[in-house]
Parts: sequence; C-alpha cells; structure tokens
Amino acid sequence: MTLPATATPFSESQWHQLQQWLRQLDTRQTLWLSGYLAAGSASDAAPAGNTATQPAVLIAHGGETGNSRGLAEQFAGQARAAGIAVEVEDLARLRVRQLAKHTELLLICSTHGDGDPPEPVVPFHDALMADSAPRLPELRFAVLALGDSSYEQFCVTGQQFDERLAALGAQRLLPCQLCDVDFQQPARAWCDAILPTLPRQPATAVPAITTAAAPAGQYSKQQPLSVEVLENINLSAAGRATPIHHLELALEVADFTLSPGDAVGILADNPPPLVAAILDGCTLSGEAPVSIDGQSMPLVQALRQHRDLTIASPRFLTFWAALGQSPALREQAQAPAPAQRQFLKQVQVLDLILQAPATPDPQALVDALRPLQPRLYDVANSLAAIGDELHLTVKAYHYPFGTRREQGIASRYLLALEPGDRLLLYPHRNARFHLPEAPQTPVILIAEGTGIAPYRAFVQDIGKRGPQRDTWLVFAEQQFEQDFLYQSELQQAHASGALTRVDTVFYQDSGETLAAPLIREQTLLAGWLERGAHVYFCGDKARLGDCENALAALVGADVWKQLGKDKRLHRNLY
Repeated sequence: MTLPATATPFSESQWHQLQQWLRQLDTRQTLWLSGYLAAGSASDAAPAGNTATQPAVLIAHGGETGNSRGLAEQFAGQARAAGIAVEVEDLARLRVRQLAKHTELLLICSTHGDGDPPEPVVPFHDALMADSAPRLPELRFAVLALGDSSYEQFCVTGQQFDERLAALGAQRLLPCQLCDVDFQQPARAWCDAILPTLPRQPATAVPAITTAAAPAGQYSKQQPLSVEVLENINLSAAGRATPIHHLELALEVADFTLSPGDAVGILADNPPPLVAAILDGCTLSGEAPVSIDGQSMPLVQALRQHRDLTIASPRFLTFWAALGQSPALREQAQAPAPAQRQFLKQVQVLDLILQAPATPDPQALVDALRPLQPRLYDVANSLAAIGDELHLTVKAYHYPFGTRREQGIASRYLLALEPGDRLLLYPHRNARFHLPEAPQTPVILIAEGTGIAPYRAFVQDIGKRGPQRDTWLVFAEQQFEQDFLYQSELQQAHASGALTRVDTVFYQDSGETLAAPLIREQTLLAGWLERGAHVYFCGDKARLGDCENALAALVGADVWKQLGKDKRLHRNLY
C-alpha cells in the first residue's frame, strides 16, 4: 500500500504495517483506540487559533440491521487514527440541507428487500430525490451500497443516492461500491481506497475524542447472548400446515436493553440433514479443518452455523462451474447479470452440487459460500412487565421452489427447539416502531398474523405503566377457532383498560379485508386521527399494503400524506 497523498510521519513500511494491524481490530477496539490516541495528543495541542477551518468529513449511514452503522463507526475510527476529522450521522436524522455544510461525504446505505430504501432512510431519500433538493457543487462524495444479490434490485438504494448526488453537482471520489451480504472485504478495500483522498487535519486541529469504556452488555451479531429455551408452545390448531409458536427464553442478564417495538437477531443453525447432504454431495469429511474470520473449526460446524447453504450466489456459481467442469454451468457463470440472476432463482446450493458433482478443497468451499445471515424477530413482551424473559411469536415459513416446497431455515430451527436448548441472539433497535413519547397520544395498532408480537409488548407496557393512552387494536388471521393468537390476554387487557378497543378479521370465516373494521368505523377513525393518533402496521407486507391504500383512500390522500410527514405512520412489514 502506498502512502497517502498528504505527508504522514510514517515510513511506507510503517504505514503498511499500521493498516494491516488496524484491519484486525473490531469496531469497539477501533473506536477505543481512536479516542485514546486523540485524547493523548490533546495535551500537546497548540492554541485554538492554529486550528484548521476544514469541515469534518461526514460519514452518513442508513439501514435496518446495523451493518451500515457498524461500518460507519469502523471507518470513523480508522479515519481519526489517520488524522482525519469525521462526524458520523444516521440518515434517519440527517437533513439534506445539512450536506451543504460539508465538503466530503461518505454515504453507507443498504437496500431493503427488493429495491426499497430502509424504512428509517425514507424521509432523507425522498428529500434528496425531490426537485427542491439543493445543488451541491462543493461536495465530494463516495457511496458504499449494501445489498443482497439474491434480489433483482441489488443495492438499488445506494445506486440511487450515488446518481442523485452526482446530478446535484457533487463530485465522485470513487465509483459506487456494491457489496453483497459478504460485505466485509469489499467494504475494507473501499475504505482503504478512500482514506488517502480525504483531507488530513494538522495534528493540533484533530479534536480530542472522549470514548467511554464499552459496557459489558454491548451485545451484537459478533458478540451474541446465549439464552435458554423455557417454553415452545404451538398456538395454532394441531393440524395447521403453517403453525404459529410462542417461545419463551430465559433472560439471565440485566444489561440486555430492549424497548417495546424492538427485535432480536437470531443466529439460526442450518438443519443437520441439509448439512449432511452438502457434505455427501462434495464427498468431504465434516471433520476437515477450516477457518472463518481467523477462527479454526471443523467443516461441519462452519456449514451448520456460519454459511448459507440455500442461496447460491454468483460467486458460488462461478466457483462450482469451474470446479465441476460443467459446460452448462460455465455458460451460466458467463451469462449477463440479469440472465444469471434468473438462473440462480431456480437453483439452490445443493442443486448445483448435485448437477455437477466434484470434491472441492474444504476451505475453498467455505470461502465461496455466502455468510449465514441472522433473522430478525419482534420481541413479544415488555421487559418492564416481564424482565427476566424474552418472548417470540414464530410462524412456520414455507415457500415454493420449482417443483418442491421448501421450509425457511430460521423458522424450522426455532420451531424445533425444546426446553433446555440454547440459542444465540442480540438486540436490534427499531426506534421508528416505538410508542409515542407522550403517554396520552392515542395509537391504532393494525396486525396481520404474527404482526401481533410487538403489539403484545406495547399492551403489556401500557398496562404496567397504567393505561393513559387510548389503544385500538385490529387483528387479522385465518380462522377464529384456530388463529386468535393471545386471545385471553387481549381480552384481559381490554377489560383492564390497557386496550380501549379490539376488532378482529378472520379471513376464512368472514371473507372481509383487513381494513374492513376501520372502514365500518370511519367516523371513529377520523376522531382518533384528529386527536393525534399514530397508526402502526405490522405483519404481511402485501395485506398491510392493501390495508394502508384503503385507509388512505378513505381519509384522503393529502391527509394520509401529512400523517407520514408528521411521523405518525409506523410500518414493520415482511
């Protein structure tokens, strides 16, 4: 690695060693070190009159899983260590007009689902795309786009930001970097390439960073909490093809912070039969040694806990096509990206292995597979009411794939757990789905299926703190006899006043739509909205999208749009 354009006190070999060493640190270590170095140099600082006037580099991040924020904090630590003044800001709080105060912007953003901006990022995205967005001729920028190549609209939000910033007159420092779910290596390379282009502050001008010691309970995807399963109860009728379970997990620590509306990330294992099929198809021993992120383990553990054995990535296709000497696969590996994506939608990892049998090097196999991603599940209890447990509501997920029917990895794993088993998880904050801060603000909670989970936490919290706000719940499922989830609890909450009103829709019993109770009570709905009610949607994206469209038509498009601007609409859709 060559030295940055701006002179440093390091020789080229020292600079190379420093960068190698920094890459070995995790986010907390990097942030602590940056604060330590900055604070240590503060005592030698010159008078304030010698400070530079160069504005800090803005590192803005946006997403729903925490990956963008983690990378932003990691890059900020490396930048500060290199003498670059930076500010880190969440796109959920950033205003477009603030960009004009900076001359450098590093924007890190994920894409949600198949091409949507992450929910917290939507206001910034809309403002930047609007005709009223300001010109930014003084701004230099670079975009790191996170996504999932299994979706057709791969990294589209980041690409939209990149194109729009350029259209507003900003100057690219680097082309937009697209990252798949295994984003660490390309993100690191992006950071290494961008750092030399950023302005260094004189040593006296770098602000001292006061970094408190990280709390012991800073749980994350990299540092999850192990919890014991207490109960795994089927809430549905025994014969239902897609049962819904209620899980109770022991929370044995006091520093696991969650609010009603938040979720947990579950580190689910791949099913043993699938792991065995992959090993058999590759004619490999599960005891073969491999390494992931510097940690040595047997191959069977890597496949069970760390690698996605379902979705075949373009990289795995290329790897297996070359290894298996299959002309058909080589043709697909060399096809244009749209055709390749279409092909990969029709095959999974095991399909490719069986189509062109081969015996790979164990480490090469592990390196070619995608990382196994955590799954987010809404927490179904309030820690203020039940402080030593975590509750989840989990539905068996099945999906058609070609001529067969597949089962979701995470739901299969969770539904098979028994009391006494343990699983790994971490907290995931969902600040845009919390109850309003003012305790008297009314709320309308619209739930489809397992979307009832966070509302159960809401209702418990309201009951614990004493009912002050009016709460209207609309719950929809298939059949009253089989699918009225948490029926007795909701009835008790209604009797106690924690729930002001409860309406239900059971599709197979009545044939009604989810919006039907609210349409019938149009006058009541209008009254609640006039009193400042917030409206929440949680559950199936398609059904709740139809419901929201019906309500917008009912109250008027302009009124509904204003509710969004006032941040009175909250969505948690999947």
